[in-house]
Amino acid sequence: MTCCKCDDPVVTLSEDALKDCALYEIDQYFIRNKHCLEDFPTLPKFNYVPPVHGGNRLVQEELAYDQHSLTTNANDAEDRFNDDQCNTYKTILNVMTNKYGKLFFVYGSGGIGKTFVWTTLLSRLQGQGKIVLTVASLGIASLLFLGDKIAHSRFKIPIYLHNELTCNITQ
Repeated sequence: MTCCKCDDPVVTLSEDALKDCALYEIDQYFIRNKHCLEDFPTLPKFNYVPPVHGGNRLVQEELAYDQHSLTTNANDAEDRFNDDQCNTYKTILNVMTNKYGKLFFVYGSGGIGKTFVWTTLLSRLQGQGKIVLTVASLGIASLLFLGDKIAHSRFKIPIYLHNELTCNITQ
């Protein structure tokens, strides 16, 4: 039987090793759908840690995109930019490429293409195999970007209800 540890069909694995492989594959499915085995406490855990990237699940998740497709999408989108979008995109991409470490706040009325610029930027960087963590403050906003999460789930910020602050981060 083949599995995540061994691609050789002749190798015989123990029952525990097969269970680990199956649970690892289930975890990979969950990860692609913005969950993991840890989100389901009643499911058993696996002991196998893949050798790729030291077994870091978050790194694996962020590198699991189809880079060719993302690069193609970025190329197509760049051709459709207006002048303002192009200037914003090139400025941010230049800072990212040269690691200048700046902060950007893109502001404008609805319908001017802010999301279009950001998704193109994300496609370009992720298409190059770079890790880009996108977060949104609202669940609906998180649906706009590939692999995006709300800040509470990405950074494990606890949510307390009943007139208590949900996060201690100020403006």
